[in-house]
Amino acid sequence: MNEILHALFSTEGFVLGTLVPFLFVLTVVVFVHEMGHYLVGRWCGIGVRAFSIGFGPELFGFNDSHGTRWKLCAIPLGGYVKFVGDMNATSSQPTSEEIETLTEDERRVAFHTQPIWKRAATVVAGP
Repeated sequence: MNEILHALFSTEGFVLGTLVPFLFVLTVVVFVHEMGHYLVGRWCGIGVRAFSIGFGPELFGFNDSHGTRWKLCAIPLGGYVKFVGDMNATSSQPTSEEIETLTEDERRVAFHTQPIWKRAATVVAGP
């Protein structure tokens, strides 16, 4: 039993020697990638509802002065930026009924109501 624990949790073992460093590097790469989308989207005047590192249940989070929810979630295998007007997981064009559910202020900063060049710049911005 002691040998198994040592193999898993020593710095030469799988968990501390491979898995933890992999997840750390992946988290940094995901953060930089998503930050590209976030910064260009904000520069283009698109509202951001959430900036998430990881998926699943939220472990830690806070709201900034712009109303963006910054969060760290339990499954550190990716991340996302949710823009105002994203009505579904695929970020496909919302229906006119879905757009009507937004307030006037939300429509003004919604992703899908922006000119095509702003949407394209935001999508391409994740390095």
